[in-house]
Amino acid sequence: MIFLRWSFCAGIFLALSSTGPFAHAGETITVAGKTYVNAEMVDAAPGGAAFKTEEGEIVILPWAELSAGQLSAIKAKFPLAIQNAKYEAYLVKGSIFHVVEEGGHIVQISLGDEEIPYEFKEGAVVPKSGLVFIRDIPTSVPQAVGAEIEIVAHRRQTYTFNMGIAVKEIPYLTVAKPLWGMEQEWINADGKKMYARLVAVKDGKGLFEKGGKTFVYPLTDLDEEGQKRAGEIAEKLAKFPME
Repeated sequence: MIFLRWSFCAGIFLALSSTGPFAHAGETITVAGKTYVNAEMVDAAPGGAAFKTEEGEIVILPWAELSAGQLSAIKAKFPLAIQNAKYEAYLVKGSIFHVVEEGGHIVQISLGDEEIPYEFKEGAVVPKSGLVFIRDIPTSVPQAVGAEIEIVAHRRQTYTFNMGIAVKEIPYLTVAKPLWGMEQEWINADGKKMYARLVAVKDGKGLFEKGGKTFVYPLTDLDEEGQKRAGEIAEKLAKFPME
């Protein structure tokens, strides 16, 4: 009887420890020199992993400072995060405000009653208000004024929107990834061509991807223009882990 009573009490204690005030499901992280205990990873921001502290504050641990375990957690929980962050993705939800004659659409951000806890989601920026210009909304998406839209697009620059009574600079977005993040032509010193996407650079070698398959190619074997372009892409890739 004593053993049964102890087992019952021990079970209650374990349940409380895992779900109640004794729970410690988070981890200890250091951001900008400040240490946070029991911080919980809640999402991915453009700049890295987003953690919620015990005080309810959101802090961002940069991509370059993530441990192997934290990076694995990001990839498991938010599989599009690295790609979204790398290519400056915006998660746009709203309605078509204006059809631009020379091509493209002005979208009015309209989240309605939906609660968006942060201004980011899975590595993408989530604008909560304002206007954005999208150059290439697919024809499969409704494009008439007033049509509701939810789409992921990538930032290029800014767009000057003449509203009649005022001129406003707004984000210029495209559904297509930046050119440096797409398959492109590479020519080696012998003049042979290949089409592939450069996804990583290490020790003078490039990891290229084509049709879902990857291969390694020495960057020194590329022509002068290709080596220069690969160096520029390498600088961009260095800010982020591999997808």
